[in-house]
Parts: sequence; C-alpha cells; structure tokens
Amino acid sequence: MKTNYIFLKIGFLLFFSTITYSQCFTKINSGEYHLIAQKSDGTIWTWGWGNWGQHGNGLDFDFYFPNNYGTSTTNSLFIEAGVYTSYVIRQNNTLWGSGGNNFGQMGVGSTNPNILNLTQINSGTTWKNISVSLHTFGIQINGTLWGWGQNDGGQMGNGTCCSNQLSPVQIGTDSDWRQVEASQTRSGLAIKENGTLWGWGSNGSRLVATPSTSIVNFPTQIGTDTDWEYISVGASHCLALKTDGSLWSWGTNGYGQNGTGSNSNVPQQVGTDTWIYVSAGYLSSFGIKSDNTLWAWGRNDQSELGDGTTIQRNAPVQIGTDTNWVSVAGGIYHAVALKSDGSLWAWGNNQFGQYGNGTTATSPTPLYIPVEGCTLSVSDFQQVPVVMAPNPAKEKTMLHFKNSLEKVTLTVYDLSGKIMISQEIDGLNEYHLNTSDYPVGVYLVEVKENGKLVGNYKLVKE
Repeated sequence: MKTNYIFLKIGFLLFFSTITYSQCFTKINSGEYHLIAQKSDGTIWTWGWGNWGQHGNGLDFDFYFPNNYGTSTTNSLFIEAGVYTSYVIRQNNTLWGSGGNNFGQMGVGSTNPNILNLTQINSGTTWKNISVSLHTFGIQINGTLWGWGQNDGGQMGNGTCCSNQLSPVQIGTDSDWRQVEASQTRSGLAIKENGTLWGWGSNGSRLVATPSTSIVNFPTQIGTDTDWEYISVGASHCLALKTDGSLWSWGTNGYGQNGTGSNSNVPQQVGTDTWIYVSAGYLSSFGIKSDNTLWAWGRNDQSELGDGTTIQRNAPVQIGTDTNWVSVAGGIYHAVALKSDGSLWAWGNNQFGQYGNGTTATSPTPLYIPVEGCTLSVSDFQQVPVVMAPNPAKEKTMLHFKNSLEKVTLTVYDLSGKIMISQEIDGLNEYHLNTSDYPVGVYLVEVKENGKLVGNYKLVKE
C-alpha cells in the first residue's frame, strides 16, 4: 500500500526521460482510500477519502477530483499516503503532513485526532524517507531511523510498550538506513545502505521472524543477503526487489498475495522474471516487469487486481497487454497506475472517489482518468475507449470513440447530479456534444455500452 516512485538501479531513470507532458503525473502513492500524487510541474495533489484531513486544506470531506494538497505548489522529494494521513518531504528536506492523529502518528506531540492543515513535523530536522500506518517511521538525512505513533506491538523498536509515541524518537543508534516501511500489523521493515534487510515489532503476520516469536523488540537482521534494493509492505505481507531485479515475498498468504502459494517467515522468490517496480496493496500485490507489462495477484473480490474478474489470483497474472506501465500503487480494494506518458489509470473500489474522475462508478479493468493539461500520446489515444476534445470546451466538444460501440448511452451530469443530457448514440465513431447552453463549470460525462460502464470523464466548460 505504501509505495513511492524510486530510481531502481535496473531502469527507473527511464521514467522521467519519457514523461515530458506538462501537467501529467510523475509520482503516485496510495493510502487506504485516498491518493497523493505529484505532477510534472512539481505541484502535489490529493483525492479520495478525506474525513481525517488527508487533503491538508482545512477540510474534512472526500474529494472526487485531484485537489492541490494544502494549496502547496512546492516541489517535493518524496510523497506518502498512510492509512488516513498524507506526507510530503519538500526540496529542503523538511517534513510536512496532515490527517489522522488518534495514535500520535502525525508526530506533533498530541493525539488531537485530526490535523486538517498541512503542518510541519519536527521542525529543525531534515528527512529523506517516510512510511506511515497507524505508526510512522522516518529516516533523516544523516541516515538515522525514527518512529512515532501507535506502539502496542513493539513498533518503536526500542523495547518499549505500550504507550503511544507522540513525537519522533530514534530507533537504535545506526546511521546507515536507506528505506523503511510501516506495516498495518504493527511492525517495521527496513533496508540499510549495505543492502541488508531488517525487521522489528509484532510478528503475528510472520514478517520479521520465525512464527514462534511474537514480538521483536529491536531491529533484527532478516537473513544474510546484502543485495536488497526496495521493499513494499501491505497489511501482512512484503514484496521486495533485489538488485538483479528478482522479486521476493513473505508473510501471510490468505488471499494468495505472496504469489508463491504459501505462508512464509523468510523471503521466497516469486518466479524467475525480472521486475522494475512492486507495490503491496492491503491484501493484494502489483508489479511491473522489465518489459513494462503490468501484473497483479492476491485478493480480488472488488476487482482490485484489474483483470476484469473477482477471482483470487495465487500467482501473478498480466493486466491487459500494454507495455508502457512505469508505476502502480495499491490501496485496500483499488489501485492506480501511471504509464510512460504520465497518463493516470484506476480500477477496483471507488466509493470515496479514489479514481479522481468525479464519480464513484467502478471499473474492473484499468480506466483512463483524464487529467486537465495532460495530453495523451498517439499510442494512448488508440488505447482509450473514448477521448474528448476540446476540453475545456466553449460551444461544443467532440467525443472520439476508438471503435464503433454498440448501444451506447451518453449521460452528462453537473456536479449537483443534475442530468444535462442522456441519450443513446449507437454505432458512431464521433459524437458532437453541444455545450453552448451549459453554464461555466465542471461536468461529468458518462459513457456506457450495453449498460456497462466504458468510462467517466471530466468536462470543463469555459
């Protein structure tokens, strides 16, 4: 669930060289039901669930379109969405956040349940890595490891239990930590600069030690390998990449999320392919192989895998046939992903507006999410069922259909839910939508074929 775009030694530098479209997204990260993302102009955006203050703008409700996070336009080095928190590390390495704080996970010295505005955390310190569940871990620029928040399972890694830690406390004395991940099962996993893997906290999900151990009070090395590159932790399982691009997993496997067919308290290799990116959802898993194909496995009862079914997958299955995926972020029952041109795609649960397209309608396969100012490449135009242009529109806009769809129903809503137009338009490649009588504002365009949702799109009327 807590994934960030990172430059893996095995090819991630290609990402920023290919994303050149203005206003397109370059980084994405998912919490339980909300998203945080960064555009190519450096602005930070959030959308989805918001009643804990995840959007950092003083409000406590859901946003169905991307919202400028805390009205901030500052470039950030790192973004992170926790269970119901959002964090950014700015260019000057200061740490800022907003959201739920009922366990002290915001690190502001209290358990004030909602931090609604973007707030600096631990003024005077500089940071390079952050990961959030109901407890938070961070790595400072000097390589030291810190924790705060819930501490009822040894999460702080300092032998204490069970009072919440309301402000950052150092974990050990080592100063060579590189990446850290917080799990929802009260544990932590981290990689040091020398490529070794470490774990601590509760061991109920077999993430940090042998099954006979209930709590690991201090960071303890897992195995002896020194070639770990990146980790992503879900609720009770971990995905990890090594420097050679091999994929490994461990933890509980109740929904096939390990991809190996078994529970394990030690890392097991998932197949023999080479991977460039992984993201652990709550009880599902996502990965991008070296050929830029997208794969998923694990729980799927809400189509969170994006394969068009609700069938649990015990091993990786390919999602579609596209070969230009570069990043993916899994939530509890949804996922979002980016292609090499910066276009945004979403699937699975959408009850809080996780898609960012203004609706709560769902899609069992990746659905293109229009982003104002982000222009699709020609190849992606061919992959999207419907493209609408011009947008923003004045007198009219044209809907371009990839193929002649059958029994198409077109419905346009304003943001109050009022239907502006609803009609059937069968067998067309193009449809001219007259917007001359529409008041200036934002509208939702819904396209269905044979009663099945093809796409939801945002239309701006100037």
